[in-house]
Amino acid sequence: MESKAELARATTMLSVGMALSGTVGLFSVMSGQPTFNVVLFRCLFGALVLIGWVSLRGQWRSLFGIGYGALPLVLLSGLCLVLNWLALFEAFHRTSIGFATIIYHLQPFWIVFAGSLFLGEPLSRHRIGWICLAFGGLTLTILPRLGDIQSDQNWLIGVGLALAASLFYAVATLTTRAVKGVKPEILSTAHCLIGCLAFLPFLNMGALQGSGVGTWGWLIGLGVIHTGFVYVLLYSAYPKVPIAGIAAAAFLNPAAALLSDFVVFGRSITMMQGVGLGLILLAGLGVNLGWPFLFGKRSASQES
Repeated sequence: MESKAELARATTMLSVGMALSGTVGLFSVMSGQPTFNVVLFRCLFGALVLIGWVSLRGQWRSLFGIGYGALPLVLLSGLCLVLNWLALFEAFHRTSIGFATIIYHLQPFWIVFAGSLFLGEPLSRHRIGWICLAFGGLTLTILPRLGDIQSDQNWLIGVGLALAASLFYAVATLTTRAVKGVKPEILSTAHCLIGCLAFLPFLNMGALQGSGVGTWGWLIGLGVIHTGFVYVLLYSAYPKVPIAGIAAAAFLNPAAALLSDFVVFGRSITMMQGVGLGLILLAGLGVNLGWPFLFGKRSASQES
């Protein structure tokens, strides 16, 4: 019972974190800054928040205690994470927040397949069924925008960047799961510091001249909300939730992204996209809550 309660808490944390992360595109676009600047300041403000958090918890010495054996995985996961941000934020500008996020969410399938092939994580037929249903929902949300992809070269580039971001994120997730002996908040802080060092040479000072309170508000929000708060939630939950559960919860992200696109920018969601989102959310609930797919009983691997 205790393990089930712990899994439920971790799943809730993961779901909240994924839903909040769906608004990252809104903050990125509204800042009005070049992509390199956005990623750099997300890393900077995120690092400051996380350093404050670990210091309050009396763990600041752990920032300097990452073992040499873990460093390669920490560096690889950190670089993949910030490159994922770079590609995704640029895709927001070239396509739209909602559409880029939908393409980006091919990444749960990379995670599931890689976990099954390389990590030996079992997949019950019920979970496979829910993930297939989510894939069908993803397809329905993409279909209305196929005309834009075919006629606009900029859209093609944006789609490619969103796809690249999904691959970077999948690698970051799997390598993060492989890091042992490093607490989630320490790992998140290290990732942000890696991003600061990687993108500082690309800072565009000219774009910052004349920036008002609004610009800095959006940039600070990216660090405080989407990095400081969200990443504590996500990295605390990742080690406790099966890969299939991570894949399903990740679909909350495009729902939030499409909603922000609609509310803020007036980009309407078609009936087909609405049906697709409904299928995605249903599939996420089905996996996270252990529902049988269509009919039948849960398998032992799903109940565990």
